[in-house]
Amino acid sequence: MKTNEKKNTSAKKKLIPAVAMLTTSAVMLSTATYAWFTMSREVEVTGIKLTATTPQTIEISLGKATTGNTLTAGQEATAPGTDETLWSHTAATGSVYKDFGKLIPASSVNGSDMFYTVKATDNGKKVSDVDNPFNKATTAAGWEFKDDDKSAETGDVVTAADKDGSGYYLDIPVWFRTTSTSDVNLGLDVEVKQGSDSDTTTELYKAARVAILPETKSAQKVFSETGAKYYKDGKAVATAGATLAASYGDVSAATEATVTGGKVTNPDATTQVATVTASTGTGYGGAVKYYIRVWLEGEDEACWNANAGQDFVINLKFHDLSNK
Repeated sequence: MKTNEKKNTSAKKKLIPAVAMLTTSAVMLSTATYAWFTMSREVEVTGIKLTATTPQTIEISLGKATTGNTLTAGQEATAPGTDETLWSHTAATGSVYKDFGKLIPASSVNGSDMFYTVKATDNGKKVSDVDNPFNKATTAAGWEFKDDDKSAETGDVVTAADKDGSGYYLDIPVWFRTTSTSDVNLGLDVEVKQGSDSDTTTELYKAARVAILPETKSAQKVFSETGAKYYKDGKAVATAGATLAASYGDVSAATEATVTGGKVTNPDATTQVATVTASTGTGYGGAVKYYIRVWLEGEDEACWNANAGQDFVINLKFHDLSNK
């Protein structure tokens, strides 16, 4: 009898760690699946409207389309040069670009290294390529657009005529010039809002991300809507200092310019996004080129299948950080 009791006790002791290990494995599997879930959603935003404004001493241009505002996905405007009609304190993509195609979710912690998933299944809840679920989008210039099957083959780029093409991010070239006799450092205030009357309970615009890249497209900091969140260990966490579930690293979150009475009240803390070369004489100096990079953050809790097809508006307000 005592022997049987000892055997039962011993079996129970072995069962406890076994159950614990099984539970741990289940939790880990659930967390990993959750990470893929947020990156693999098949959301596609179809409409993006972007406007940008600059202070009085700075002018901005989105460049020149070859034949009016007919540029589409994959095409890039040429430099504005000395054509004064292309320079202003306000720029809108609609004056140069006709169609951007669709955006599918990607992910970045620094605005430069862009990751995406391929072969999403179950409405984006899983990826079939378990061994290599994440891929990195690279391109020398312009847009990185893939076709609708979301394959990762090199060179699988949408043609300019393909208006239904899908892309992982948009790079919109932008030029600045100034009348200031000193170099001007610019900060940025970003406003993103929903651009349609669709269901506002699942606002896709909150997943929009913006980075201002130099012409070399090197890593910068990421701008997002206030309250935007990334996933970490299966839970949504605040943007600043968050670590993406896919272990890409800490998010390099940008600090926006705070303006009161026309003055920047936090110039030292504001993320500097561009430096405009000083004018050497009367009038405006030479143009400097940057890129406005836009993507849908697939690791954001707002990136959800239910709001696929929504469009959004991005308003960028550049500020002179010396105006304090």
